[in-house]
Amino acid sequence: MDGFNVTHVDGLRSPVVLIAFTGWSDTGTVTTDAAAHIVETFGGECFLNVDPEEYYVFTDTRPTVRIVDGGRREIEWPRNEVYSVRMPDAPNDLIVVSGVEPNLRWQTFATRMADAIAAYSPSLVCTLVARPAATPHTRPIPITGSSADAELAARYGLGRSMYQGPTGLVGVLHDALRDRSAPLISLAAGVPHYLNVAENPAATMALLKAFGGVSGFEIPMGDLPELGEQFMQRVEEASAGDDQIHQYVRTLEEHYGEDEPSAEPQDFESEDLPSADDVLRDIEDLLRGSNDD
Repeated sequence: MDGFNVTHVDGLRSPVVLIAFTGWSDTGTVTTDAAAHIVETFGGECFLNVDPEEYYVFTDTRPTVRIVDGGRREIEWPRNEVYSVRMPDAPNDLIVVSGVEPNLRWQTFATRMADAIAAYSPSLVCTLVARPAATPHTRPIPITGSSADAELAARYGLGRSMYQGPTGLVGVLHDALRDRSAPLISLAAGVPHYLNVAENPAATMALLKAFGGVSGFEIPMGDLPELGEQFMQRVEEASAGDDQIHQYVRTLEEHYGEDEPSAEPQDFESEDLPSADDVLRDIEDLLRGSNDD
């Protein structure tokens, strides 16, 4: 058993595929928030889900408990789901893949997922990435796009993917889809590295706008602009009156735009950012406290 439960969907028109996984490639749940926004905005039919028992070490990726109606406790297990989304006003339909990076059996997982996606002959497959970056929260979230395919890179005005080094599930799935001749691109958001908290509406909006640009879909932002303003207000409140924080942010502003966000992790313990964690820990603590409330 491989844990994949798949129901075939008829009539999808050369779908564009959007892929987002929490974990290695998703700082602050930015990419999976973008995927959830699309499914919620346009509606979607779940046609694939994966049994978590096959792919997780639950002492590492723990299920969570929440209180539901009537005070009943409900366990939420790590989920991987694929949705078909009908887009009647566009020439293509949409497939949205969203989940939690597994702990185990990546080759099996990627092979089965790639087979399920390739069965619909996608016109484009776009993976979303959000990585920590040396960018300040006072500037627009930088987005870069890349593709290992020179023709695709030229068509969409993207860079060539030249990364070598450790990778995550997104990289493994890319490889499996490439073996199936899928047209692959990636969009990466550079998230301020000191705001590694479980939300960033500005980064989510930036990725959605970039995806809309390459896919041709008109994606309403809904309440994301308002949530983004509230988030930024909390950041400003957390940093108000601290000269050291303001100086650090000014330093990032001076170098804004010099580095592009990467689809892979970056080391912010190095000499160029020697005291970021110490300087801005209070901001993260305050924002996490706000989220808990």
